[in-house]
Amino acid sequence: MSIFKPNSVNSENSQGSLQGDNYTPVLALKELVASLQKEQNKIQNLLSSLSFALRSFNNLNQFLELTPLMVARVTDAEGGALILYRRYEVKLEQIYCQNNQFREDIISSFQGIVKEINNYQKQLQNDPIFYSNHDSFSTFVQDKIHESLGSFLKVFSTPILIKNVERGRLYIFSRDPQYIWTQTRKKLAQLVADQTAVAIANHELTVELRSKERQDRELEIASEIQLRLLPRKCPTIKGLQIAAKCQTANRVGGDYYD
Repeated sequence: MSIFKPNSVNSENSQGSLQGDNYTPVLALKELVASLQKEQNKIQNLLSSLSFALRSFNNLNQFLELTPLMVARVTDAEGGALILYRRYEVKLEQIYCQNNQFREDIISSFQGIVKEINNYQKQLQNDPIFYSNHDSFSTFVQDKIHESLGSFLKVFSTPILIKNVERGRLYIFSRDPQYIWTQTRKKLAQLVADQTAVAIANHELTVELRSKERQDRELEIASEIQLRLLPRKCPTIKGLQIAAKCQTANRVGGDYYD
């Protein structure tokens, strides 16, 4: 630390120095505010694009392709991975990595972990208490991923919840040792995960409705065929009056007369 005597600096230089000291923090603050505004606009534009894709895409896979990219962009991470659960199996649905140097190694690592986890399904069938040390299958998956990747990647994740059931997780990763999982990044990642959950739920609802429509059409055809099998008029028998009616509880029935 340097110590200057009051008389060693003239008043003109002292005044200029004070003006510079006052100006520099203000300028730095303005630049910081402008940078934050640009960052907020970038995030808003990315989330708006994701919302537009959610409304526009009829193909679920097209939307899921964007999910890891979007979550990496809004959280300033190097990449993202979407892993979905199907009972006690996992699937690496989509993965994005902007680091060209390590992309293949990171993707290969995720694929290897998924394969390893799915191999445990066979062991689970033979040993029902295999997951006894874990609170849930999701916890088991997270532990395996962090155990395998934590040595060279900073990995964070957020759940994909559909009707309060965890159907997968959205993973965010970075090789930067200074990368911090802040509350803002966590909330942004959860927004992307929530929109992903909506897309999956909408797709499943659409599939269910189409299946129901197909079943309805099949029942209508079966009902028409059944009606055609019944006699169109009753026979004329001297001394008898004959009437017949067939009314099913639903569209088709199990009764038949001739």
